[in-house]
Amino acid sequence: MRAQEVEERLRDIFATVLELNANEVAPELRPESCAKWDSLRHIHLVNAIDEEFGVSLDFAQQMELTSFGKTVEIVYSAISRQP
Repeated sequence: MRAQEVEERLRDIFATVLELNANEVAPELRPESCAKWDSLRHIHLVNAIDEEFGVSLDFAQQMELTSFGKTVEIVYSAISRQP
């Protein structure tokens, strides 16, 4: 899967979970800049990512999801390591 496809699918997930328009989901989107990105929605993001991509992010990876841009990097890396 290409990085661009991962980013597009993640953008849809973030828009749905955080109740945003897809065009509001930019690499610099962070919990500090999005009032709806609280701890509960962070868990929902992780679950939606796991389900969408068939990955299981470990706790350390989950805690590194500190921005949309960083999430794209982490998820793409996790997918690339799958057999």
